[in-house]
Amino acid sequence: MNIGIVGAGKIVKEALPVIEQIPDYTIQSIVSSGRNPENVEQLQKQFNIKTIYEDYDLFLQDGSTEVIYLAVPNHLHFDYAKKAIQQHKHVICEKPFTLTKDELLELKVLSESHNVMIVEAITNIYLSNYEVLKQSITELGNCKIAQLNYSQYSSRYDDFKNGVIQPAFDAAKGGGALMDINVYNIHLAVGLFGLPDAVTYSANIENEIDTSGILQMNYKDMKVVCIGAKDSNSDNQSYIQGDAGNINIKGPTNELKVFELKYNNGGTQVYQVNPHNHRMHEEFVKIAQMINDENFDLAQQQLEHSINVMGVLTQALESANIKVGPSYK
Repeated sequence: MNIGIVGAGKIVKEALPVIEQIPDYTIQSIVSSGRNPENVEQLQKQFNIKTIYEDYDLFLQDGSTEVIYLAVPNHLHFDYAKKAIQQHKHVICEKPFTLTKDELLELKVLSESHNVMIVEAITNIYLSNYEVLKQSITELGNCKIAQLNYSQYSSRYDDFKNGVIQPAFDAAKGGGALMDINVYNIHLAVGLFGLPDAVTYSANIENEIDTSGILQMNYKDMKVVCIGAKDSNSDNQSYIQGDAGNINIKGPTNELKVFELKYNNGGTQVYQVNPHNHRMHEEFVKIAQMINDENFDLAQQQLEHSINVMGVLTQALESANIKVGPSYK
């Protein structure tokens, strides 16, 4: 299938070498969101991209492009996805899909009326280790506590402290630790345990944006804590505890590279079944297969998961009185 790339920033530079390796994709075109126009020509040469566009509307009118990959600042996701759907393009959108649950529900209705798939690019729920992790949860007996941690000192945080505000730390553009990094923990928690009964978010706020924070998700018989930080580092160990054993996820939750299951009565099992070293590879392979197979049922299942996650994010922002995107100020 022919894919068009929207954006030319850091995530695109990471994704293109992965997409290029997957036979199901032909990189047809690229357009910058306006932030990194100097990168587009370089990327065209590096990845043999057929066409460069300077205007997003003209980019969408390219009839040979079937799928759009959106990797633009968070506040642009809704409008860019909406325009792509209206041009009958399938959409792969970087996380978070939108800034509010209502926005994503609107895109769902629109995509159904145009008979296209819209999919969130979220690495961990497409990894093979994720499926094994879901099965392993049943070995823990009754789950009581989960602590999920993804903390990574941002390369943009020093600029932020010096008054240079980039999208990752810009409330008006949907930035912040919750939306940028803790979202991986939330995807994992909702995928493993379903929707919580209540959500609260306690954040460290600097210049009206959360640079780190702790999200608590309350379930009937268990508690889940999601820790996400862009202002500090961690070795990123996560734990799921049950009355029959516990699981230790080693490393960041967006990669799920390896986890260890320990039984209370003795015995340990280590799982490391991801078939590819790069965290994004399985994601793009499985999404391509879903589109090629016209598997709308699976696409709908994945979208419902994203809607649930967006609902948790919306509640979290409200609980911490954080306003992002159009609602900011």
